Amino acid sequence: MKICVLNPFFYPYLGGTEKVLLELYKRLAKRHEVCVLSAALQSGNSHDSEEEIEGIRVIRLRSSYINTPIFPIPMPIMHGIEDAIRKEDADIYHINNRYLYYPKTLNAIGSTGGKLVITLHNALPRRINPFIDIGGLAYDVVWGRRIMERADAIVGITKNVVDTTVPPPLMNKASVIFNGIDYKRFRPRDKGEGKIRKIEEEIGEGEIVLNVARLTWQKGQAYLLRAFSEALKERRDLKLLIIGKGHLHSFLHDEAERLGITNKFKMLSDVREEMLPYYYNAAKVFVLPSLYEPASIALLEALASETPVVASKVGGIPEMMKSTGRYVAPRDSTGIAESIIDALEDRKRSERLAKEGRRLMEKEHDWDKIANKYETLFRKIA
Repeated sequence: MKICVLNPFFYPYLGGTEKVLLELYKRLAKRHEVCVLSAALQSGNSHDSEEEIEGIRVIRLRSSYINTPIFPIPMPIMHGIEDAIRKEDADIYHINNRYLYYPKTLNAIGSTGGKLVITLHNALPRRINPFIDIGGLAYDVVWGRRIMERADAIVGITKNVVDTTVPPPLMNKASVIFNGIDYKRFRPRDKGEGKIRKIEEEIGEGEIVLNVARLTWQKGQAYLLRAFSEALKERRDLKLLIIGKGHLHSFLHDEAERLGITNKFKMLSDVREEMLPYYYNAAKVFVLPSLYEPASIALLEALASETPVVASKVGGIPEMMKSTGRYVAPRDSTGIAESIIDALEDRKRSERLAKEGRRLMEKEHDWDKIANKYETLFRKIA
């Protein structure tokens, strides 16, 4: 079976979707011919290029980029994508972003006779702010739902994504396939390990409260800063570490200064992927204060690492975490602060929940099982 994957970015660009696609398709590439059509990275954007990564043929198309604070990531316009689609002549075309593919792209897929699968990595946005909420709904009404109508199969990464995003008449071709986690890489480690000690020295003395996420309003880091400021009133031995990139970097720096916590707060945007597991190991608690979260790769990474978790009870988070962490209401800085303190002080409960979280990842988020589910779906419609 020949599979053509469409997504604006691919490894070494490392967002959540890109991590998912690398893990999924390095497995399927062992049994099928897989190519990815993606945008050229901004640093090398003058011509198309081709390379092989983990058995996957990756074609990066010459692209123009739109950079604006409205979008959480740069938005590429991929030149020649329709010709590339027709040239591949695949059995399955797998779209992973419904915001960047339009009628000409779908018509090109249709002309090949290949089947179209769309995975919804994002739900219809809700309760972020009126501009994003209304804009997301308007887009789906005007175009996003038309892509779903054209698809032969729709996958949601949580039931919440399917229930909130797929129109009722299309539910018959929708299914849920969770994202996975490499729990051999993200795992508990001896706190005395050299790399962990080095991170602790880098961050400075104190118990590390960790957040890993893109720096956008959706991820709720502004409320985390306020919560951390409250938590410091009870525990002066805390350090807040946020790992991520995004347009809120300057805002969060200024907010930390306003709250008087700059000596207890650090942001990192250049953590190497191979070092990321050790940051979860160094943390005493991981906090995901999202306002809207269809699913979170960082949450899976924290759970697999046996790091105690505090997370907003929104979107797909309860499906992923179940009863293995502490829940808070979105925007509730006081509740977040109280849960951080509780996670640090009730160590026995935290350790029990963390071990349950690890077992949950091994049972429900194994990448080999998830790759098999996609393969079964593709064979069914191809």
